[in-house]
Amino acid sequence: MSWRAIPLPRWSSRAVAAEASPHYSYPPRLVLSIATCVLLGKKRSFRADAQQLIAGIQPAPCVENAHLIPPQDAFIVVTNHYCKPGYGVWWGIALITAVIAQARCSSEEIVWLMTNRWTYPDALRHHLVTPTTHLFFTRLARTYGFIPMPPMPPHPEYAQEGVCAVRQVLSLLSNATGERKPLIGLAPEGRDSPDGSLIEPPPGNGRFLLRMAGYGWQILPVGVAEVDGVLTARFGPPFVLGSWPELGKEEQDHQASTQVMVAIGAQLPPALWGVYRAQIEALSATHELNSA
Repeated sequence: MSWRAIPLPRWSSRAVAAEASPHYSYPPRLVLSIATCVLLGKKRSFRADAQQLIAGIQPAPCVENAHLIPPQDAFIVVTNHYCKPGYGVWWGIALITAVIAQARCSSEEIVWLMTNRWTYPDALRHHLVTPTTHLFFTRLARTYGFIPMPPMPPHPEYAQEGVCAVRQVLSLLSNATGERKPLIGLAPEGRDSPDGSLIEPPPGNGRFLLRMAGYGWQILPVGVAEVDGVLTARFGPPFVLGSWPELGKEEQDHQASTQVMVAIGAQLPPALWGVYRAQIEALSATHELNSA
């Protein structure tokens, strides 16, 4: 497997998005094979393709705390929607998928929630690019068994698509039996931030996470970023999402989103903590106090 599982020093001593960024290349044969399957509507294993994609990253990515991945129990893997020029969020998704596949030594696939179109404010791209990406992303999701959702924050025009996607996810979880419990993956923010740092997920995301976790799935947080010129994925300890029945729906939504995003942010360098800086600093201080 083409990544380095190495112990990393404290984030504060490492530079985010160094000048020497990793080189990302797509294996031509893999791209052609994927395009053919998407065009013909054939199924593929993202688990297998992810491992080939990762081989195209130089230098090889770094991974920390892969031992925290539950070896058998089902979970919901959550990660940041990291973005920067020259980097696509799918590289982090591929890295996470490949690492989990190796750690669990199984053929199971992660059901990732992905956008079903790119949207734009101008009329030209809205009428030309958006329908094209919708067609391609929908077919791509079908090829890999992903669940496509409208982009965030949801536009009223696509609201029903979002409802159908949520129902599909919850149905998948409620119908899971025995050892055939699916792994779910998503980036709660659902969109890029201006500088790649953490932003708040759209309203309703926290309640959606609560609904999913209510079926007994743990949350596995992962932070992804380019650090010192190396694509790095750091896994955090899995946890059970909190419950706040005494609160109203909006506050429950906020509490769940915050708990998940802080858990993700704790696996990221401080420069990427974004709107959750105060909460992550408080969490870090608590951990240091307890370990003293």
